[in-house]
Amino acid sequence: MAAIYLLIAFVAGVAELFTGTFYLAAVALAALITLGASAIVPSALLHWVFLLACLFTIPATMVLRHRLARKATGIDDMDLGQTVAVLAGPDAQQRYRVQYRGSEWMAELESGSACPGDRAVIVGKEGNILKLAVSDPPLQEPLCPPH
Repeated sequence: MAAIYLLIAFVAGVAELFTGTFYLAAVALAALITLGASAIVPSALLHWVFLLACLFTIPATMVLRHRLARKATGIDDMDLGQTVAVLAGPDAQQRYRVQYRGSEWMAELESGSACPGDRAVIVGKEGNILKLAVSDPPLQEPLCPPH
């Protein structure tokens, strides 16, 4: 009978790796608790132990998941601080075309100006528009005439 709970723990644990939820981890933990209890509890009651363990661990993992999600809201966007290459601009709306992650994006400078070939750093995003700050040195010879 204990082998069934070992199998449940293994299958739920492996499935948890693919889904990324905490719920299957709770089921795996409940199965391990039941496996441990099988040493002292009669096998006829192990199903009840598993049910009680699930009724405790699943809500506990829900609370843990929500607490972790609340703390994670302070994590910054992974694009912030990444370098982009200025391709063209500014246009009539003071926007630039930049190369980032293999595609072209529209961007606005927070301050200053840039020329094609300059390097800039992402400091924010507003929808699909990147907010940039110009950095030095340029990626290649700038195409802007000297001042």
